[in-house]
Amino acid sequence: DLAEMTRLPLVQLVNCSGRPADFAAAGDDRTYADLVTPEGLASVATYADGIGACKNVLIPKNADGTLGEPSPVIGDAHEAGLVVHGWTFRRENRFLPAEYRSGTDPNAPGDMVGEVGAFLAAGMDGFFTDNPDLGAEAAEPFGS
Repeated sequence: DLAEMTRLPLVQLVNCSGRPADFAAAGDDRTYADLVTPEGLASVATYADGIGACKNVLIPKNADGTLGEPSPVIGDAHEAGLVVHGWTFRRENRFLPAEYRSGTDPNAPGDMVGEVGAFLAAGMDGFFTDNPDLGAEAAEPFGS
């Protein structure tokens, strides 16, 4: 068990769909969706300190591409004693929810700071980003 082999903090990555490759190789049928149920998160907490989740797992998008309501995953993970990090936040319109885009060019920079702020306001503890300068700007009002 990896948790017994290191004192480093461990994070269970959670993709938007599918299942972990190591689970598949071991014949374990659990999916990423199974890992983010209250029971799944309690199991994750036995070996990891947090989850690193695809941002759509934390706040799914509505049919129109805007951010929906936060899922229960953040609260359930905290209840299990896990920290929650979302991934991957990028500034280009193509990666942003509709309300944070600027214009129609998919490569133009939009409002990543606003998007990250919405996730932090929902209780996310940290995040992965390709734009650390904007990430720091987004986290500053939250004391992060």
